[in-house]
Amino acid sequence: MERNRYDDISLDSLKARPGAKWHAFPADVLPLWVAEMDFPLAEPIKDAVRASLAADDLGYPDRYGPPGLREAVVERLGSRYGLVVAPEQVEMLSSTSAGFGLAALALAGPGDEVLLLTPLYPPFKHAIETVGRVPVEVEMVRGEDGYSIDFAALEAAVTPATRIMMLCSPHNPVGKVFTRAELTQLAAFAERHNLWVVSDELHADLLFDGEHVAFATVSDSAAQRTLTLYGPTKAFNIPGLRISFAVAANAGLLKRVKAAGSGLAPSPNSLGMAATLAAYRDGGPWLADTVAYLRGNRDHVVSFVRERLPNVRMHVPAATYLAWLDMRATDLGETPGKALAERAKVGLNEGSSFGKGGAGCVRLNFATSRAILSEALERMASVISSGTQSATTAFTAPRD
Repeated sequence: MERNRYDDISLDSLKARPGAKWHAFPADVLPLWVAEMDFPLAEPIKDAVRASLAADDLGYPDRYGPPGLREAVVERLGSRYGLVVAPEQVEMLSSTSAGFGLAALALAGPGDEVLLLTPLYPPFKHAIETVGRVPVEVEMVRGEDGYSIDFAALEAAVTPATRIMMLCSPHNPVGKVFTRAELTQLAAFAERHNLWVVSDELHADLLFDGEHVAFATVSDSAAQRTLTLYGPTKAFNIPGLRISFAVAANAGLLKRVKAAGSGLAPSPNSLGMAATLAAYRDGGPWLADTVAYLRGNRDHVVSFVRERLPNVRMHVPAATYLAWLDMRATDLGETPGKALAERAKVGLNEGSSFGKGGAGCVRLNFATSRAILSEALERMASVISSGTQSATTAFTAPRD
């Protein structure tokens, strides 16, 4: 098999990075937690950043970025996902979490409720609480073939105070790609209860199986009540550049969200805008190669768990570079993430922070070299299969 350039990533060079991923755990712990990739950046992105620096251009950017940026977003959403909007229907954001907080602030009042399908990326719940709205967790059903929406539980969770339903599609952390049938049923539910929908589709470009269906495309009603959150940070590995987009066909909806952020939410920085334009125009080959490598890593994790970790349950993630591992049948206790960091020296996300349905699980990021991934899995197998414990290291596990 031909060797991939990602196979040659140096662990020492990764440890030398000053970012959060490599410094949240003790030095002897191999971190596979926060959702970023260990891979080299796409050359068009690096060229765009270099060009900005060469031009001494780190001033205040135009509100809508360099010429062609919003048009590039529109073209991408339309050609890939059939989500047809005009450039003026694209609003710049610093992150999808910030966008969700602004949506909760704009579309619900103090004490109003927001439905969440859990287990779910923790900052979404935090954003709701920060603006004084009430998160209502509705646990998805875990079956033999994966997770599904518990529509009966959703119906039961609706009250006169319910204003918004939040969707994460593809889903973080379980890697689920919702079918058109599921989304159509969800749209009918939202229409029946007159709910706004905030659909985070940040991982749409990291698809392995199935089809990503933009929620706003499933019906005319969905289009009018949906705020779609999208961006390049996960697919092109630039989370530190802080850029994403809010898109809505309903001009009034977008206006309300924009007004909620006026004077409070900063626009993306100039480097993030330049990098995004380069990624969307010229980053396609890099993304295709990266998704192919991630698919191989995904398959490696699935095979390893099935063959070497019989007490661990997982479903095959159809998207994202995140594996959701159910550790409840192991001897790792109620906080398996903490136990694995202490015993196996592997740093993962603790499932309990993802809300209902998360306790006893961990989230593993497989966006690294095959060798580093294999080393982490071997370390996990050494303690899960034997049940032995090594000397522990005191630490506080990161939540995000």
